[in-house]
Amino acid sequence: MAWTWARSNRVQASPEPQIVHTAWRPGERRAELELEDPYEDVPVHLALPLWQWIVPGLAPRASSHPFYSTPEDRLQEIALLLRIPLAGEAEDKIRTLARHCDANPTFMLQLAEALLERYGSDGGRSRELKRLLAAANSAYTVRNDSSGLELRVAPGVKDLIREAAEAANGSAGDHLVMSWNAAYGRSPDPVKAYSEAIKAVEAAMAPRISPQNAKQTLGTMIRDVAAKPQKWTFAIGDDTSGVEAILRLMRVLWDGQTSRHGGLDATRMETPEEARAAVHLAGALVQFAVSGAFAAAR
Repeated sequence: MAWTWARSNRVQASPEPQIVHTAWRPGERRAELELEDPYEDVPVHLALPLWQWIVPGLAPRASSHPFYSTPEDRLQEIALLLRIPLAGEAEDKIRTLARHCDANPTFMLQLAEALLERYGSDGGRSRELKRLLAAANSAYTVRNDSSGLELRVAPGVKDLIREAAEAANGSAGDHLVMSWNAAYGRSPDPVKAYSEAIKAVEAAMAPRISPQNAKQTLGTMIRDVAAKPQKWTFAIGDDTSGVEAILRLMRVLWDGQTSRHGGLDATRMETPEEARAAVHLAGALVQFAVSGAFAAAR
């Protein structure tokens, strides 16, 4: 029997709670995991496996890196990157890093990212880390170029941005990639992400809207299309409604950049959510331009 303290100050018995057992079903564990939210920072179940991935990168037996091939060299390089003092022998330095990780689990992600930034794929270790983070349902994954970590997104979403970037001519693709990295990096830069998103659209749209104007911006493009929308077509809808749809998307992206101008009031910087939305909006506009879905009327 379980005991509770009654209002009358007399101890009285209460019935034991009944535990209902349900039969185990195949696939139940996988279904629960699929509904699980990704883990931010370093959850308990990821801490030890992540540390076990980090240590060999700090003290490699052999390294293909041309300048930092010994454990001492790598540890010194990591200390400089993370702006922390490391003294003593290699084992002492690793113990110091372990204490930093114990005190602040986020530091472990910074350490892993520093290894990626400095040593890249490192003999396939970046693929190992990517599998590790996915198995732990981490909110982060390894960038395609193995240069750092980024926020994980739904399957296929990143592919759409990559396809648009690869199809774009000139600098549009580069700006789109920089926008993605700034928006989805583990330490995001929303202002840069939004700015690069606009530059990607400007680079992709320039040949379609005002090819003779070397100083055009997204703002001047919006003005030109709004003045004579009949000069352009869009693959969906009639000429008027299709072009108006593109024009609305361009205006949303342009007007949403709050950090572009200063003023009497404090400038509000873009939020991470706004920056990520700008990346995907820019990806769509770049794709419409480079695919010819939005083009000059014949």
